[in-house]
Amino acid sequence: MPMKICIDVRPLQNAHRTRGVGVLLHNLLRQMGRLAVEDDVTLITLKGKAFPPLFRHERRLETRRLERPNRFNWIADQFLLPELVKKSGAELFFATDFNSYLVPTGNLRVVSMVYDLIPFVFPEAMAAQPLSVKIGWRTNFKKLRYSQGLIAISEATKRDLVSLLGVAPEKIAVIHPGIDHTLFNPDNAGDGERRLEVLARYGIEGCFLLYVGDSEWRKNLRRVLEALSGIDSDLRIVLAGKRALTDATLHGWVRELGLQERVVIPGYVPDADLPLLYGAAQAFVFPTLYEGFGFPVVEAMACGCPVITSKVSSLPEVAGDAALLADPLSVAEIRKALELVSGDADLRQRMSSAGLRQASLFSWERCAAETLAFLRATAGGL
Repeated sequence: MPMKICIDVRPLQNAHRTRGVGVLLHNLLRQMGRLAVEDDVTLITLKGKAFPPLFRHERRLETRRLERPNRFNWIADQFLLPELVKKSGAELFFATDFNSYLVPTGNLRVVSMVYDLIPFVFPEAMAAQPLSVKIGWRTNFKKLRYSQGLIAISEATKRDLVSLLGVAPEKIAVIHPGIDHTLFNPDNAGDGERRLEVLARYGIEGCFLLYVGDSEWRKNLRRVLEALSGIDSDLRIVLAGKRALTDATLHGWVRELGLQERVVIPGYVPDADLPLLYGAAQAFVFPTLYEGFGFPVVEAMACGCPVITSKVSSLPEVAGDAALLADPLSVAEIRKALELVSGDADLRQRMSSAGLRQASLFSWERCAAETLAFLRATAGGL
């Protein structure tokens, strides 16, 4: 039976669109659109922000966002969003952003997508925010207890929902995201001619480790650099990420540790080039303090790149037995993992094979099918 559903797609139009949330929603909803061909879908969008159609039967209801100061947008959504959802006539609302978490009313059922609970796992992250943001986080996340269904992107996120927010575990479905296997695969990673061109373009020479991502505090790059500085070799590390290029703190660490000749910071690397870097690296290094999922881990494994990551949050479940896991708070453990992988070609080959098997578990087709099935079950009151 066709479902009448309303979906908040605004993260595809705001600052989230180039982050993990935007990548997830873009691929998930695009794939859902191929499956939900009979459903009546209303999309909540930002006024004046166009993007291609996603569903066969869709219409759009537009809302505005405050530009400055945008930290008060959650207050506007408290009043505007419920009316838009009601106007859609939907039987189910799919909340994809913490600003869109709603308390169900009348016959409306709500499924909320939850990526991580960083503000509650790390109180210092909460404390550093303006009062308006703190109130918004606490107000919106508290509403999750009332959603009839929640989708957590990892078992780790589900555990946090239960332990930190008191959400009933039977309401929560764990549905892992996927990756684009047409992009991240051994063939693309092993294209020797293109690889040489890309390495030359970014000024990368010799044996190197690779990190891909932001340079914010929870990415733990200080300890990664400290670990590298204790290794007596010419081993380099490439830190790929848009923010890394201009992060004064990161550049200060590189100078302090005397790593100027061993750290390459190319800045933002487009998706088309990433498989080639994964394929050329001796290992992908990702010992972060917390991840709701960790897309780069799966991307690296799908390209046959050995992975060193953390033994905390979602990373052990995502990496399975294909990666070396280290305590992200221990420089000694990170260093030991770096030395072990970089110094053992046979180990790298075994890790590469295991990584390819593990990465095959994560696809957007599976993610979309499981998400749609959960939405239907929740709309039906099951």
